[in-house]
Amino acid sequence: MAEKQALISGVFTGASAEMIEYMRQDFLDTTGERVQLFEQSLSDGADLASLRYFAFEVKGQARNFGMPLLGIIAARLEDYLNALDHISEWSAAGINAFLDTMRSAIDGGIADDAEPSLIVRSLPARPRLLGVDDNDALDVEVMLVMEHTSQTTYVEREMQACGYRTTIVSSPFEAFESVIRTRPDMVIVSAVLPGLSGIDLATALATMPDTRNTPVAVLTSLDDDSTDLNLLPKSVPVIHRGDRFGDDLAKALSHHFLL
Repeated sequence: MAEKQALISGVFTGASAEMIEYMRQDFLDTTGERVQLFEQSLSDGADLASLRYFAFEVKGQARNFGMPLLGIIAARLEDYLNALDHISEWSAAGINAFLDTMRSAIDGGIADDAEPSLIVRSLPARPRLLGVDDNDALDVEVMLVMEHTSQTTYVEREMQACGYRTTIVSSPFEAFESVIRTRPDMVIVSAVLPGLSGIDLATALATMPDTRNTPVAVLTSLDDDSTDLNLLPKSVPVIHRGDRFGDDLAKALSHHFLL
């Protein structure tokens, strides 16, 4: 009969708990060593692709081992790296801040009951797009739940032009967890997402007790009389792609008192 184990409050219990805990500790030790190597290589020109793979790998494994905070830090590092086309002296300092926080999460320098949203806000913001004034940055975070396209870049530019911090999450399931843990000031969800409708995600966020006070809007190319859009709660404004985008975005921000 297969041995049974369960994950309770981040601790594995059951017949194979010792084996799982050994694997978990091995993951932490290996990740700590890799963090140190990347920190050392930043001054010598670290490889961007290797860093992206590292962040992606740690994000998944941390969640598998019941370490959501480490997973969130890795996810934010991944998002930060995805906005870069090379590592400059300026971006190296930002990457180092992520690695330092990651090491603190591994070594116990961050308390187990630390508020994830505060940790996230202390990390460097996703690099601002070319042509957006850095001097207007505000401590307002907008999560964009959408796949990476030219439209995403356009929406991100508009958000950054308003002074908002942005973070991009492509997976609706990852976004669901991230919203609950990091508490963004607003979430803009694409109506079309892989694996789960953006309409469903927005509806869930707008109606669940734990997230219903998080401002949510839906970005879509659907017509106003679409059956899917009619399923949205009244608290969720719709932002249409195309000519109406600017006006709809302003209305959505005003609706949520962010403009």
